[in-house]
Amino acid sequence: SLFCLAWFHAVCQERRNYIPQGWTKFYEFSLSDLRAGYEIIDGLFEGTKEVHWEFVRGLLENAIYGGRIDNVFDLRVLKSYLEQFFNSKVIGRSPSESRKTIAFPSCISMPNSCNILDYRSIIENLPEDDKPSFFGLPSNIERSSQRIISSQVISQLRILNRSVTAGSKFDREVWSNELSPVLNLWKKLNQGSNLIHQKVSSPSERQGSPSLSFILLEQFNAIRLVQSVHQSLAALSKVIRGTSLLTSEVQKLASAL
Repeated sequence: SLFCLAWFHAVCQERRNYIPQGWTKFYEFSLSDLRAGYEIIDGLFEGTKEVHWEFVRGLLENAIYGGRIDNVFDLRVLKSYLEQFFNSKVIGRSPSESRKTIAFPSCISMPNSCNILDYRSIIENLPEDDKPSFFGLPSNIERSSQRIISSQVISQLRILNRSVTAGSKFDREVWSNELSPVLNLWKKLNQGSNLIHQKVSSPSERQGSPSLSFILLEQFNAIRLVQSVHQSLAALSKVIRGTSLLTSEVQKLASAL
């Protein structure tokens, strides 16, 4: 019975990969459902008393798994699985009865024992790829599932593209709120420094030693870089204050920041 419960739980979870054919929506079946089902079955099998499978199916349908489902079609599917897995023909039959059941795929023969090694052998012999027939679904369901997933990906990419386009439009208030900290920090960093206004010329090749030429060239590039950053941020600041027109260069700078 625990093997049937584990298989039933796996079927409920795996059918979520084939929405809307498997289930009409994604249901949060979890290990807590499996644990609750285990406790019910474990309690019912204490002693030699007869198990009322209708009672078990009712609890699983109305209190545990079915409590997460809000669609009539999905409830019918769930009830069908419960009737298929939890009944005296599948669980607790005599050794003289056929070992093949319609509850499981044809490749599985339910052992008529409580030896865990028998059930482990079944699991180890299962194929690596889950076949849709294991979940009561047609073999071509994979094609439909891939088509739906690709459509969702395309739709999400379109939404993302629209959000990027909308975010690139000029909104003075948004730009001011998001970019003012950067501008204020740059202003604070340049207080007491004349680098942004310093006039520099490219060092000549006749500067003596190669080390000195390298240092002078690095200094020149550093000053030019600071002045370039200052010019870009100054242009951005003017656009935010409304004293300058928006250009493509400023647009790219604002989007990058």
